[in-house]
Amino acid sequence: MTLLSHAVEELGRLVRDTQDRLQSVEAELRSLQASGGGSHHVDGWGPRFAAIYADFTEHFRGSTAEVSAKLEGYLPDVHRLVRQGGVVDVGCGRGEWLALLRGAGVAAQGVDANAAFVAAGRARGLNMELGDALGYLEALPPDSIDMVTAFHVIEHLATEDLLALLEAARGALRPGGCLLLETPNPTNLVMAACDFYNDPTHRSPLPPALTEYLVSTQGFGNVEVRPLHPKTSPLVPTGDQDTRAQLPELVAQTLFGPQDYAVLGYKLPGETR
Repeated sequence: MTLLSHAVEELGRLVRDTQDRLQSVEAELRSLQASGGGSHHVDGWGPRFAAIYADFTEHFRGSTAEVSAKLEGYLPDVHRLVRQGGVVDVGCGRGEWLALLRGAGVAAQGVDANAAFVAAGRARGLNMELGDALGYLEALPPDSIDMVTAFHVIEHLATEDLLALLEAARGALRPGGCLLLETPNPTNLVMAACDFYNDPTHRSPLPPALTEYLVSTQGFGNVEVRPLHPKTSPLVPTGDQDTRAQLPELVAQTLFGPQDYAVLGYKLPGETR
């Protein structure tokens, strides 16, 4: 009995030690998530930047009203595509897209690594989870989602992480479902040379042709690229006018043309995970 009692006591001690270590790891994980995720420290993230990130977003990305006005342009795509599976928005941030979808009567859920944004979104009744986008998508039932969206997310990712995200999105989408990505447009030279780097967590600009290619390599079909948010109206040289006369306007378009672009790709019908 003495040996048994000693063994039970030792087992209890080991259980308590394990629980303490688990709590310590969970606390560290929560701290990393609150600061934007541990892997972001090398890309501009850290506790000090995390503390000002809400204000930073307002200053450089724009107000929720401004962002919502831009996102409204995607609602026709949603009404065309979304059925019972709903929409998953990865990197949902302040939740402008989720709020628009709720107002349109569309089922939607989002995931973000910023604890403050998630808490604020939940307080507004939005379906938001704190976590990692890739892990969230991989945990979804296969072939279950109508649309996966990511607004100004992919420019934060390394190429391998981006490809993994695309693969996970395709697995979660139903056949015929749509992946929608929006990112800064480096064909706008002001964006490529300056504005892109206003965000220290950006990695590098993604040319539209590259994003289109990467999306297609991960099994998406009917891939579409949409230039968005120009500061001037698009201008195309015409054959009946001297191109040199248009040169100032062409330069202006290159400098101040579409600041963002979207890529839409579709999971091919009949394809399952």
